[in-house]
Amino acid sequence: MGLSSLVISYRNDGDGPRSGDARSHLGEAEWLDLEAALRLVADYGGTECVIFGWSMGATMALDTLRRSPWARMIKGLVLVSPVLAWEDVLRANARRQGYPQFLGSLVTLLLASKGFSQLVGLDTPLDLRNSDRARIESSLSTPTLILHNRNDWSVPFETSSRFATTHKSSVELIGFDCTGHTQEWNSDPVGWDLAVRRWYEDLFPHGS
Repeated sequence: MGLSSLVISYRNDGDGPRSGDARSHLGEAEWLDLEAALRLVADYGGTECVIFGWSMGATMALDTLRRSPWARMIKGLVLVSPVLAWEDVLRANARRQGYPQFLGSLVTLLLASKGFSQLVGLDTPLDLRNSDRARIESSLSTPTLILHNRNDWSVPFETSSRFATTHKSSVELIGFDCTGHTQEWNSDPVGWDLAVRRWYEDLFPHGS
């Protein structure tokens, strides 16, 4: 579509710098690296952007939108297989591994405790349940397109559906029928591209 793109890395992803504990914080710290990217765009004269976020990238995008003063630059979100609620993800993955789903909820609670978070090598507890609730329930006026596989066993499609219903004035959800996680484009690149192009052109008519 002729847009300039910045593909970012973030802490502990293999390309970005290591944090002190070298552990994923499931977006709770990584969103700061997306904020840094927005500042870089501004340094080069950019005034607005559309954020594309895959999986945990969607967590980072929504947390940046909610927490950062630089969020005013974000004019739209495209979220693919988005992690919107970590508790749902942990429950789904427990079920996939043959364990009771409540173990996913238990891990969510334990990660918020200082003792358990230190046990798994984190330098700070992760209050995922409150972050999930804020992500799902906070007001959202930024136009958002969600592209999600209905058969995603790792990140439940149902969460995206609930999110779209909660924010129906700003969120459009398009379902795909494929296998695996983050495989939407791989399964239907033409449909994926057309959906994004149509959504973008509705948001920015004539490339404005």
